Amino acid sequence: MTHLPTIRTAAAALLTALLIGCAASTHPVGPLSEAVAEPRLAGAWAHEGGADHDGYLHVLPSDDGKRLQIVAVDHGDKSWTVLDGYVTAVGEKRLLNLRIAAADAKSTADVEESGHEDTHPYAFAAYAFEGDDRLAVAYVYEPLREAVKEGRLAGEMDGEYDVYVADSPAAIAAVLAAVESAALFEDAERYRRVRSPR
Repeated sequence: MTHLPTIRTAAAALLTALLIGCAASTHPVGPLSEAVAEPRLAGAWAHEGGADHDGYLHVLPSDDGKRLQIVAVDHGDKSWTVLDGYVTAVGEKRLLNLRIAAADAKSTADVEESGHEDTHPYAFAAYAFEGDDRLAVAYVYEPLREAVKEGRLAGEMDGEYDVYVADSPAAIAAVLAAVESAALFEDAERYRRVRSPR
């Protein structure tokens, strides 16, 4: 995987599911006007990756709950990313449309090096709740890569891994709707809710 508008620091390595690894798109998977409010996402989430991970997601909703600001932080290497996003319903799946709003200096340099931050600003992640206090966040890179390689989505490959999607929201949604949820979440990143002390 090379350089996409994603974050390449250690924080991003453990938060890759949110930043969708090596896929970027010219369009979101759905318009903001059709965004779904998801109040359960609000709050702080700690990555369940073991002792090597010290990553957190802080999800801050707008007043109507439809716009999200997500702050991804790795306290170990002091890297951070701020993502603007919203949720699109694709059948029973819930997908985050994400754009990088700000980041630490190294991450910002990595984004700028990609050369696609303006033309392909969107990344996607699927998520599912596992009870009230656990969250699974899944890559959607592989189905997008395969769809572009097979000509089912307009776009281009950069090397073997990086994919830049240039198709419509409806076309992207159709590809992701066809993916089995069990396969999508098999290797998902897991987070647990961090409750504020009372």
